Amino acid sequence: MTTPVYDFVRGYIEKSPVRAHMPGHKGASQECGFGAAYEYDITEIKGADALFEADGIILESEKNAAELFGAAETVYSCGGSTACIQTMLACACRKKKRIIAARNAHRAFINSCALLDIDVKWIYPVYSDSIVSGDITAAAVGKALSEYDADAVYITSPDYLGHISDIKEISQVCRRYNAYLLCDNAHGAYTAFLKENIHPVRLGADMCCDSAHKTLPVLTGGAYLHVNNEKLVGQAKEYMSMFCSTSPSYLILQSLDMCNAYLAGAFSEELAVTCQKVTELKERLSAVWDICISEPLKLVIHTVSSGLYGYELADILRQDNIECEYADSTHIVFMLSPKNSDDDLSRLRNALEKVRMPKLLINTPHVKLPQMEQAVSIREAAFSECRLVPVKEAAGKICGRAVTVCPPGIAAAVPGERISDEAAEALFKLGITEINVILDSDWE
Repeated sequence: MTTPVYDFVRGYIEKSPVRAHMPGHKGASQECGFGAAYEYDITEIKGADALFEADGIILESEKNAAELFGAAETVYSCGGSTACIQTMLACACRKKKRIIAARNAHRAFINSCALLDIDVKWIYPVYSDSIVSGDITAAAVGKALSEYDADAVYITSPDYLGHISDIKEISQVCRRYNAYLLCDNAHGAYTAFLKENIHPVRLGADMCCDSAHKTLPVLTGGAYLHVNNEKLVGQAKEYMSMFCSTSPSYLILQSLDMCNAYLAGAFSEELAVTCQKVTELKERLSAVWDICISEPLKLVIHTVSSGLYGYELADILRQDNIECEYADSTHIVFMLSPKNSDDDLSRLRNALEKVRMPKLLINTPHVKLPQMEQAVSIREAAFSECRLVPVKEAAGKICGRAVTVCPPGIAAAVPGERISDEAAEALFKLGITEINVILDSDWE
């Protein structure tokens, strides 16, 4: 597969031009020790195309990506999935400005709704024992759509603990109600290349964002916005330009471009081998640890049944120079990829097998996130004046800023929601001690 963006930049470097253009390092600066990265960092010079008006090498590269993922259109983002989420909502929620969303949405979704003044009806997942993960059923989506006339439905799948929703069935429900299905697939770019393709584009999502950098060899900030509905094709570039810098990173663009060649080549075989190794690792560790069912490239351990909080296990593993993706009071998450070596997996396995566990059940009662009244719109609250108060004094007041469990940035309270006594207690149990509430006395 062609790599037009990388090839152009490489050719430009070989000409040794006078760089009388941005950026200021001129391809030669070594102050930060990034070496050759400076050479490849260019701007939108003649022939380099322009991300938001792409009609040359960037457009060619994006078409390569669309072909690989099976999308009607794929648009590159240098602003991560956040820019893609903003763009999806701008494209899909123009008429009614209303959306149905699973409550385990990332704060990027909530911030986007604030910017675009979109009203949200929440579907609360069937949680296990963490507000970052849970089951969203097609029946729940259908019920919500029958009660709330929305432009679209928004689902996070896979979620942070690796739970995958039934996107195919949910997409069929959405079609019955003429609602777009938008999917935050930030953790699942690789799923298009499994033996069984379970990528949301394949399963019927109308738009989908993939954080390429999370599971593929792409620089941080590189993401795809896939469009899978002809009604929406051709709109994404204009909307994305409203949210992003007019100086996109050509280093990120080249990494996305070069990744196409990798995906078209050895990736599927390497992925299959890695998935098998991760499966074997999970099976071996299940003799000692409570391994959660999750997507193929995640190793998720429910730690409390072994007498450890997740963050305690994370600290223990750091002594062996192993850094996890995420840990909280109940879980620890490891994100793996074909770029993890056999030695990586062996070190992880050995470290986990030698951990001395108290084998005492920790008393961590599941914190149920109560449903709260949306007293004012997300936008109105998010742009209101606020004051910070102890969460135990927040009951009866209106949340002014998103309160998130971070990482991974999942909302425990949303701007505009009135904090109930039950909600204040739940937030405190989640480790949240202070919360911003809006000042207007008429709303308090």
